Order: sequence, then structure tokens, then C-alpha cells
Amino acid sequence: MIRSLLRSFETALKLHASSNTAPLNCSRRLLFSQYENRASLSKSPLTTSGTLGSNEADNDYVPYRQDQETGTKARVLLETLRERFRFTDAELQRIMSDELVHRCYRGRSLALTMDTLQLEGVSRRSFVEYPWLLSLDNKRLELKLQLIKSMEFKDINHFVPFLRLTVPRLRKLVGALNSERVTMPQGNRVYYISEKLEVSPDIVSKYLSKRLFILEMPYEMFEKNLQHMIDYNVSPINVLKDLWAFRYTPKSVQLRLERAKRAKKDKIMPWMVRCPEPILQRSLKLSLDELKVLGEFSSVVEYLAHRLGFSASEAKAIMDKHPQVHTVRVTKIKEVLDYLLDEAQFTRFEVAQVPRILCHSLKTTKKRMEELKSHGCRPSSLVILCRSRREYDKFLQHWISQERNPQSVSEG
Repeated sequence: MIRSLLRSFETALKLHASSNTAPLNCSRRLLFSQYENRASLSKSPLTTSGTLGSNEADNDYVPYRQDQETGTKARVLLETLRERFRFTDAELQRIMSDELVHRCYRGRSLALTMDTLQLEGVSRRSFVEYPWLLSLDNKRLELKLQLIKSMEFKDINHFVPFLRLTVPRLRKLVGALNSERVTMPQGNRVYYISEKLEVSPDIVSKYLSKRLFILEMPYEMFEKNLQHMIDYNVSPINVLKDLWAFRYTPKSVQLRLERAKRAKKDKIMPWMVRCPEPILQRSLKLSLDELKVLGEFSSVVEYLAHRLGFSASEAKAIMDKHPQVHTVRVTKIKEVLDYLLDEAQFTRFEVAQVPRILCHSLKTTKKRMEELKSHGCRPSSLVILCRSRREYDKFLQHWISQERNPQSVSEG
């Protein structure tokens, strides 16, 4: 009975094998390959891209990369930027960290915008300086480029900052610039300012794009104010950084600058044109007071050298020990030296050892000296007068507790 069953089973197997064209082991391979394909499709593109062409183990360490964190489109954009411009890692980080780029790269093809700008001549430097260029809508970008190309420009990079404007706003601005093309030899105000201030046009447009009123205000008013700034030796970069002074009439601008010049301000700034009158008067008074203190000396270094009895190079070395001294007004330095040398009877060498005392509040210095004197303490160093409130109080309490045995006092 059992033998007959075994024979019938073997016969059935033989008939099944003969009816199939592929061997049994092949069918098994096909069956399992389906599961293998499904598993491979379920893997992340980030994982497969790192393992293609290699036999790395599953537990190999994969370093963290920020571009992988932000998605595959970020990697595509990074690779495109590297290929086109060979940006450094710092430059790529600046571009990808831009708020507009970070917001747009997932839902828009920024590479297409980059191609459009590159074909028009936008340089590598402009992409680094203005990363938001990549986030511009391509259709609106073409309209903006047509408007800018209607002007006579030497390099499109000189007007790249204006691409951030809306199309209607840019059209109005371009119309205003083109209206002066015949009367202005330079072609427009961007090149006019660049020539007068001797600054590159791309730097001029960088600041003018934030203060568009300069390009649309009456030419006569604009030209006179600019000439006043030049005549009174205002630094070109300071002019560009503070363009609000151009909103005032040329007469008031000239009057303010003349007052600053008469006060012998060593550095005339545009804010002196637009600041309230009390602030200007205080600033001019401080300048006159400083000149009175300096007298025949041309700098604070020479004045300090004279007061302490050192050479100018030695006085500079003393100030360099605490660089903040260079920013202190000479009027305050005079008051501190008058007190320390004349009233407190410190020597010039003691002052030279602690130049920080020249930056310290004179009111606090006097208060501490009087407090120490009331307890019979004359500090051997000016260091304790410059310490924090907590450290000074700790020293004072230690002195009071050891007042009967002053030899054991340590002023550290």
C-alpha cells in the first residue's frame, strides 16, 4: 500500500518536471527575486546612492550631511552650483542658508533660474552676494531682465540688486533712469555716483537698491548734496551707508557740514546733517574740548607721552596693553590723570603699569579711593580699583578683618 503511494508520487513529480520548461531551482530563484526587488525599491535613494558599486556592510558608518537632511533637490542644487561655479563650502553654505532659497528650492526648479541668469552674464560673485537671485520666478525674471536691458549698462552685474523689485516698481525706476540718459554723460545716476565717489558701480547699486528715492529725487537737489559731501571730505562708503542726508535741502546740508568743519571734526559723518540740533551741539562741543586739551599735540598718544614723561613709542606700547584706551576721549584721560597724579599721588610708573585705569569710571575710582583711605589702605597697585564690584568688596572685607595686621594683607 505504502509502496504504491510512493510510486504514484514519484510519477507525479516526473510529469510535473517534464511539463515545465524551466528547472525547479530557477522557479525558486524567480520567486525569491520578486521579494528582493521589492526590498531594493523600498530603500531610500540616499542609502542606495551611497552603496552603488560597493560591497559595504550594513553597519558601516555614514557621516551626517546637511544637504541629505534637506532632501534630494538640495543635493541636485548643490551639485549644479559646484559644477557651474566651483563654489567653496563656505559660499555654498551662504547660498543654501538664505531664507528665500531655503523656502523655494523644494517646489521650484532653481537650476532653471540660474541658467537664465548665467546666460545674461550674471557672475559668480553676484550669486554669492545675492543668493536670493536663485529664488526669483523665471517668468517674472525674464520681464525684469528685459527692463534692465533697456538701459545702457556696461555690465548687468551693476544692476543685479534691482532684480529684487517687483515688475511695476522696476519699470517705474527704469523709466526714471532712462529719462536722464540724454542729459547725463554717464548714462544714469548709478554710474554718475560711481564716478563722483570713485566707487565700483556694483557697490553703489548695492546701497542704492535699499534707498530708491536717491534715483528718483530731483536731479538738482541730488547733485548739489552729493557735491557738498565730496567738498567736505565725507568718506564715500559713509555717504552710501547713510543716504538719508540727501533728503534735506542743499543749503541745510552745507550749513551742517560747515559747522562740523569749523569745529575741526576729524571725521565728518552724514548723520551730522540729519541729527537733532542738541546732539550736533554736544558733538561739536566735545570736539572743541578735545582740541583744547590736546593743545600743541596732534594725537592722544603724544598727549599721554607728555603727561607720563615717556616717548611716543613707549606711550603707544602702554596703550596697546589695553587697546580699549585708544577709544577713550582725551578729555576723560586728562581728568583721570589729573586725579591719579595730582590728588591721589600715584606715580607715572604705577599708571603705566595699569593703563586700564584710564578707561575706568572716574567717579567709581574716587569713591573706592576714599573708601580705602578711610580704612587706612593705600593700594600699592591700581589693579584693585579696576576690579569688579564683587572682587573689590572681597578685598575690602579682607583688609578690614586684617586691619590690625596690615603686613598680612595680600592685594593679589
